[in-house]
Amino acid sequence: MAIRIVVDVMGVDHPPEELVTGALAAAERLPIHLILAGRRRLIEPHLPKDAHAEVLDCEEFVPQDAPPVRAIRMKGTSILRGLELVAQGKAEAFLSPGNTGAVVAAALLVLGRIPGIKRPGICASIPTLKGKELLLIDAGATADPKPEHLLQFADMGRLYAQEVLGIPEPRIGLLSIGEETIKGDKLVRTTHRLLSERPDFVGNVEPHALLTQRPVDIVVSGGFAGNLTIKALEGGAEATWSAFRDELRGSIRSRAGATLLRPTLRNLFRKVRYDRYNGAPLLGVQGLVMVAHGRSSPSAMEAAVERTFWAAKAELVGRVTSKLSHGA
Repeated sequence: MAIRIVVDVMGVDHPPEELVTGALAAAERLPIHLILAGRRRLIEPHLPKDAHAEVLDCEEFVPQDAPPVRAIRMKGTSILRGLELVAQGKAEAFLSPGNTGAVVAAALLVLGRIPGIKRPGICASIPTLKGKELLLIDAGATADPKPEHLLQFADMGRLYAQEVLGIPEPRIGLLSIGEETIKGDKLVRTTHRLLSERPDFVGNVEPHALLTQRPVDIVVSGGFAGNLTIKALEGGAEATWSAFRDELRGSIRSRAGATLLRPTLRNLFRKVRYDRYNGAPLLGVQGLVMVAHGRSSPSAMEAAVERTFWAAKAELVGRVTSKLSHGA
C-alpha cells in the first residue's frame, strides 16, 4: 500500500515546479502517493498524466518572513491544510521546506504534542567526511529550552537513529564550546550533569569536530545554537568548495590537475552535500511532520520525500509515542 505524503510546495526559494519535479522523482521509485499542497495552476502543468499524485489546491501560503503567530492565523494555507490531512488520517506524513517556525507552530496547534513530551525538536542530519551522517536535535524548533527538554531531545533522537537509520546503540553528545564539563552556559552545564547518568552519553562535543571527526551519532542542543551550527557548517562547506573550484579554474595547469582529480573531488563533494540528507523530522508531535531545507533543489526534495517515506514506513511517531509517552 502506498504511503500518502503531503508535500508543501509553496513559500520557498525555488519555484513550485522544481519541488514538484523532485517529489515526483521519489514517487517513481517508491510506493508513494503524493498530495501536492499549493496553487493548482502552478502545479498541474508539471504533473504527468500517470503521476502518483494529486493536488491539494491552496491559494494561501506562509511567506518565509512571516512570524509563527501570524502564520497560524492565516486560514487555508498549504501548511495548515496539509497538516489537517494528517490529523484526519487522510495522509501518513507532511513535508514542508517552508517557514520552519510556522510549521512547528501549526503542527503543535493541529496535531498537538505526544503526551509527556514537553517541547518538540527538529532532528536534522549533518553530512560528515566519515561518509556517515550525524544527527543534531534540536535544529530550530525550541529556541529557549530547559535541561529537561534537552533530555527528551536525546531520547527522541535515539529512537529516530535506531528505528529509521538502523543505529543499534547510538552515542550521544552535548553541543558546547569545549569538551570540559565546566564549559558552556548554565543550560549546557546542567544538562551535562543530567546526561552523565546515561550510559550512552559521551560528553561535550565542539562544533568543529562534527564534520571531520564525527565523535558521536547524535548531538543534543537548544534550537537556537543547533540552527546556527548547521547553517555555519553549510556555509563553511559551500564557501570552501566554491573557493576550491575557482582556484582549479584559475590556470591551464590548474584545469589539467582538476581533470585528473575529478573522480576524487566528486566523491568528496558527494560526502558533504546537504541535499543528500535533506528532510528532518519534527519529533514530539502526534503526527509525522518533516522539515526540509528552504533552498531545496529538485534533488534535495527527492531526498526529503524519500526520507519521509522511510520514517513513515518505520512508524516513527507510533514508536516514539509508545516508548516515551507518559504522564507529564
